[in-house]
Parts: sequence; structure tokens; C-alpha cells
Amino acid sequence: MSKNIIVTGATGKQGGALIDQLTNNPSFTLIAITRNATGAGAEKLKSKGSNIKVVQADQNDCPALFAAAKSAASGPIWGVYSVQIAQGHGPASGSGDEVQQGCAMVDEAVKAGVKHFVYSSVERGGDEHSWESPVTSVPHFATKHNVEQHLKKNAGSMGWTILRPVAFFENLAPGFPAKVFMAAMQSTIGEKRVQWVSTKDIGFFAALAFKESQEWNHKAMGLAGDSLNVKELCDKVRDTTSTNIYPTFWFLGGVLKYMVAEIGHMITWFGAEGYRADVEACKRLHPEMMDLEMWLKRESTFPRK
Repeated sequence: MSKNIIVTGATGKQGGALIDQLTNNPSFTLIAITRNATGAGAEKLKSKGSNIKVVQADQNDCPALFAAAKSAASGPIWGVYSVQIAQGHGPASGSGDEVQQGCAMVDEAVKAGVKHFVYSSVERGGDEHSWESPVTSVPHFATKHNVEQHLKKNAGSMGWTILRPVAFFENLAPGFPAKVFMAAMQSTIGEKRVQWVSTKDIGFFAALAFKESQEWNHKAMGLAGDSLNVKELCDKVRDTTSTNIYPTFWFLGGVLKYMVAEIGHMITWFGAEGYRADVEACKRLHPEMMDLEMWLKRESTFPRK
């Protein structure tokens, strides 16, 4: 019998990447959760494969979400892919809507007898260090640490996997904002490298965790495909796409850090501590894991050379 998986963020980059990996896989039925089942993103989902069922629901009401998913499924809910959008507000202690949503998803999954729960978190300094490191200076890091702890404490007999991606390649795009971001990075962290990953590869690992749930049970892993300093990153973008995203005036980077405090805190953390995912371990499990050049050529909105 096909295993029913609730996929949150189904029209977003991470949920969509998981759906792409499991589309038309007869072993799974994907219950794609969206807040607007008649929107363009939902309509596109419906056309992707016969094993996708689009359900309108909201993580602010997880009991109703699970009820709607159960109504759409032909059997019990076997798996859950849980991803929450950083809310951009709430105290650095990690309280707020994101924690409420993430913890409620765990609680409802346990009540529903879900067999395997995959949570998309964030890397915080290594697979073991991340357990003890909430990084309270970066609010959306702290929220995800809180949800991780809730999952680990309350899962009971439910299997779980935690994926901890680093910075997303998808946050890079041609244009002046990229130059401002690079200025903020350059003035804060200098030549220190930052790790990056494609959301497409997050989808690969989420699918792997469901396909090989026994092997991935109680496993938490950082996900990264490349490690680059600002100059290396900008050089690669120029050489691959002929696009200039080299840092603009340093003071504009300072303005960005001041005006968008969350970005400022995160870049400061990059310089003080930084991501420490095992890139080589990721590539051993997924040889096609994208580095920056591969992502620029295959997935990005940058012009092709």
C-alpha cells in the first residue's frame, strides 16, 4: 500500500523539491499542503503527478490540517515533512509563531500515529554541536533549535529525521541587492568561508529519509554542497554567468545589517562561528549534490554564459 506523506510548504522551494523527488513514485502518496488550493502554485502541483493530492490547510491550525489530510488520504498518515517559514519577528529566545507551528506539527503527528517525521531545521555549527547550540543571537536559528528539542523529547515511538541545511543558493540573484549583501558579508567576515546548499538537494535528502526511514531514524545531519568566501563566490558567478555581484560600498552593507537586524545577526554569527556541515559526507550520499557552479548552470536565475 502507498504510504501517505503530509508535505508542508508544498508550493515553496523545500516542500516543492521533496515533491519533485517523489512524484510518480508508487510507494508514496503526497498530501501537498497549501494555504490556497486554487492558486497557480497549487494548480502546477496537481499537474505534476498522479500521486499528489493538494489540500488547503494552514499550520496555524494543525488539528484542522491533519483532519483535512486524513480526509484526502486513502489510509493512515505514514509520514510528515515539516518546514516552517521564518516569521521575521519574535524574541531571540525562539518563541513565536514558528515554534508554535513546528511543535504543533510534532504533537499532531504523534496523535495521528505517524511513523516517520522529517523536520527541516538549520545547521548551527556541526551535527553534534547543533544539538546544544540554539544560537539565540539569530532568532530563526533559535526557533528551529526549540522545535528540534520538542521533537526529540515528545516523539515517543514515532521515527524522526532532522535535516539541517546551511545558506540557500536560491537566495542569490542578479541585481544590486546581491552586491549590498556581499558588502555586508565582506565587511563582517572578510575571507572566511560560508557554506551553501541548493533547496533541490534538501529535497533529495528528505526523500531519502522517507525511502530509507529505518536507516535515517533518530538521525540529524547538516546539508551543504559548497563552501566559499565572498571573493570565491563572486568570481564563480562572474566566470559562470558573466554577472557582477561583487560587493558595493561597504557602508551600504552596514545599512543592510542595521535595517534588517536578523540578517545582521546572522552574518555576525557567520564570522564568529559559522556553519560546519560535512560537505564530503553529503556528497558521498548524494554524488550529484550541487556546488555553486552546478547550481548556477542548472537552477539559478542568473543568465547562462
